Amino acid sequence: MNKFSADVARYRAKGAAGKELWLNPAIWAIGCYRLGNWLHVSRPFVLIRVPLKLVSYAANKFCEVFMEMCIDPQASIGEGLCVGHIGGVHINPQAVLGRNCDIAHRVTIGASAMGRQGAPVLGDDVYIGTGATLVGKIKVGSGAKIAANTLVMTNVPEGATVMGVPGRIIMRPAKAVQPAAVAVAGAERTDVE
Repeated sequence: MNKFSADVARYRAKGAAGKELWLNPAIWAIGCYRLGNWLHVSRPFVLIRVPLKLVSYAANKFCEVFMEMCIDPQASIGEGLCVGHIGGVHINPQAVLGRNCDIAHRVTIGASAMGRQGAPVLGDDVYIGTGATLVGKIKVGSGAKIAANTLVMTNVPEGATVMGVPGRIIMRPAKAVQPAAVAVAGAERTDVE
């Protein structure tokens, strides 16, 4: 449940507190996912597991029907998940999300219907905008940003911004500048040779 504490801490860092925090349906949906995932991964003793699985199943179905939040307990999601608004979020059981990902509403992270097996793997600190769809066995690098209503079916490099249908890279991260000391040392070596 440490991951759920990190999820709550992300919401607090964004300014949610008190009633606003604990009455947020997204927090409850994430809590239901964390309980189901803990049961799936840890497999506690049978006398604990069976009643909690019933509670988890009912809670996940409630989230799916009334909040339109289908976060499968088999999905692997890192700590610090932040879902901006409830509604229309679907995360495939095979999906893998890194730490501190931000997901808006109407987002699908799922398998492709075009015969390709597998689901997306997202790095850390990924932002996914409203209505975005990520499908198939793709990798989204850490720090990437997926714009609203974007369809992503190919790999996305770290720090890139993707927009459009199909998604195209519209911005790449700035390349690291070589420090002056390294450049000078390299020039001295060339003079010696």
